[in-house]
Amino acid sequence: MKYRHVFWAFILIAIGVLFILNNFGIFEFGWRALWSLWPLILILWGISILPIKDGIKIVALVAVLAFTIIFFNRISERSSWWHFHNFHGYTNQDWEDSNNESDESDTFKNQDLNVPFDSLVTKGTLQLDAAAGNFNVQGVTSDMLAFSKTGDIGNYSLTTNDENGRKKITLSLEKGRIRHSMDENQVNIKLNEKLSWNLGLEIGAAEITMDLRDYKIDTANVNAGASSIDIKIGDKNPLTVMTFNAGASSIQVDIPKESGCQIKSESFMISKEFDGFTKKGDGIYQTSNFSHGKNKIYLTIKTAISKIEINRY
Repeated sequence: MKYRHVFWAFILIAIGVLFILNNFGIFEFGWRALWSLWPLILILWGISILPIKDGIKIVALVAVLAFTIIFFNRISERSSWWHFHNFHGYTNQDWEDSNNESDESDTFKNQDLNVPFDSLVTKGTLQLDAAAGNFNVQGVTSDMLAFSKTGDIGNYSLTTNDENGRKKITLSLEKGRIRHSMDENQVNIKLNEKLSWNLGLEIGAAEITMDLRDYKIDTANVNAGASSIDIKIGDKNPLTVMTFNAGASSIQVDIPKESGCQIKSESFMISKEFDGFTKKGDGIYQTSNFSHGKNKIYLTIKTAISKIEINRY
């Protein structure tokens, strides 16, 4: 049996087993936890290129997967390492949550934050730690930024820094304040349309919807795990540059037909649909109006085991 024939089969089987164990209540596993396991792909890929016999590779593959399943809860950020249910149907984490419930109920509430508009600022930078949940970026505000959150994942901190007419805004979960058991995390963000924006997103197992048609976007860097990402780009800026680094994600990007667009794809094991693009070279795709389009959009996509769909509207 050749190693390449069983490599991805064993990975899919292992993930399926973890979800089955979760469904039967043996221990908790979900898409957010799957993001924590993505480096496992690199380990197994490294095994595949070792100059050793296929039989030894298969043994190493099974050993790594078995170790991951047995000690999975040490990797997971949601729980303590020993999270198996006891005979009464409770877990250590259930006990901790019940003890802390009264304190957390007073701490984790809906949250509204904003950054007042500053006429001296012409450019804005938003750095967002998206963690897990549903994140929506769309709509305009008279402030520089308006943020609202509902759910019990925890509170967010907002910091700003001014430098040479640019304001950097950082939104992130407060350290040590994340609930182990999360029911909801819905975040809505509105930006001011008068500024030129640079966006940086660190995404865990999240669902991201961004309608950027009202904004002037200079750059956007998206680092994602097992996430669903839906982005619509507008034509407010003559040049927009976006970079995606993702693993096991679904990415959809909509771009205006009037804008010329180039895609540089550095991806493997993906399903891709590039509507209206022509392949120009090794991993390079362009629209027919790329050279003479009024606006230019550059997309760099670095993903593995993902679905990528680029549409023109």
